[in-house]
Amino acid sequence: MSSDHLYKLFFDKLLEKSEDGFVIIDENGIILDMNEQYCSFLGRERDDIIGQPIGNIITTTSMYDVLKSRHEGDNNGGIYFQPYTSDDTREDQKTYAIANRFCVFNETDELIGAMAQVKFKERALDIAEKVMKAELEFYKLEYQKDLDTAGNFGNLIGNHPGMNELRMRGMKVARTDFPVLITGETGTGKELIAKAIHLESPRRDNPLICINCGAIPHDLIEAELFGYEDGAFTGARKGGRIGKFQLANNGTIFLDEIGDLPLPMQVKLLRVLQEKEVEPIGASRPVPIDVRVISATRQNLQEMMQNGTFRSDLYYRLAVINMETLPLREHQDDILLYANNYLDELNRKYKTAISLSPAVNKCLLKYSWPGNVRELQNVIASAYASCDTEIGIINLTDLPSKIASSPEYLSLSEATGDRKLHLLMQNYEAALITEALNHHDNNVTQTAADLGIERSLLYKKMKKLHIDICREVKKTQ
Repeated sequence: MSSDHLYKLFFDKLLEKSEDGFVIIDENGIILDMNEQYCSFLGRERDDIIGQPIGNIITTTSMYDVLKSRHEGDNNGGIYFQPYTSDDTREDQKTYAIANRFCVFNETDELIGAMAQVKFKERALDIAEKVMKAELEFYKLEYQKDLDTAGNFGNLIGNHPGMNELRMRGMKVARTDFPVLITGETGTGKELIAKAIHLESPRRDNPLICINCGAIPHDLIEAELFGYEDGAFTGARKGGRIGKFQLANNGTIFLDEIGDLPLPMQVKLLRVLQEKEVEPIGASRPVPIDVRVISATRQNLQEMMQNGTFRSDLYYRLAVINMETLPLREHQDDILLYANNYLDELNRKYKTAISLSPAVNKCLLKYSWPGNVRELQNVIASAYASCDTEIGIINLTDLPSKIASSPEYLSLSEATGDRKLHLLMQNYEAALITEALNHHDNNVTQTAADLGIERSLLYKKMKKLHIDICREVKKTQ
């Protein structure tokens, strides 16, 4: 048996078993072959099709254009949607299929014909549905992986009575399915509490989906939360997109900064909470969901309701249970616990043994921490990066100047006689540089010349003294 004959047997079996339609035409557009699946779709007998110009069989065909342009495949140029009139198919109605069309050339690059592979609408929709389901499972797994680094309430550290009460209440709340509103200042661990509630709840094996309502443009937030169907709007992704509420089905959704949600979206969210269903943009019917909602905000929603910027009916839906976090200044006894805990993490990561000096401990305790635990972590990270690892101690000079020279600490230092010379010199030098920069309208070159130092040295001093170049200094021309 020749290789050509063997090849034809394989090719014929492919055309027979494939769920797709195939058509082959010569260089003049005459149909050389069409498999039974395509013939059945068109409602024609194969013997009546072979030898006919393709335009006589499919009046809307684009294969003549493919031949004329010597097109080499839609994989390089995008998928083609082949329309059919009501007279072209057995369905007796207008429809479409997804086609991949390409020309065929011989060894001397002469055009000998073209071929099209067609996925019928039902098959295409089935594939799209499977892809969307696979995408849903992928996102669920990815979101679940994020929880591996999260902790339950046992990992919510703090020895202050207020922290103990917060933990105990959180564990009780986690056993229920009621919506929870977490309020408190920025940096107080609202997302950490939301994750702990989820991990302590019966929904722990299902997704926790987190979304920051203030970080999404207003014109995109509906699509982000509720998803959209294929072709729902200009620029919509082919196949549509699953919204965060559907991703969180049977699990928990955490809506951070809920106070930033625009009023029109507040109405839509209220309906979702009431009806327990979402309606993707462009969908013909709503999708039922089973989701626990945890929200959080740094804003005063009571004042926003009075001002008309937050709906009271939505508030009472979200705040069935209200939990308020503690600012760090209200449990100062935990400051060193948090600082050393984060420093231990850095030591384990980088295999070091850095510790805080007594003076640094005293300074950290006296600072007011307007940015709360998040600010404390940033300060420790900055000091860790600045300190001398050979000495193994974080000293006052390693702290940002706003911490080491804070009024709270300086007043303590004066009262105890512990105000160090290097701190005085550091503050004085920072003041001189800042004054010179202001005098020269933030021109670094002129400032360096005025101070009698090289510009590179001035940059080093500014970095050491934590004079913010992005804010204080304009680039020189």
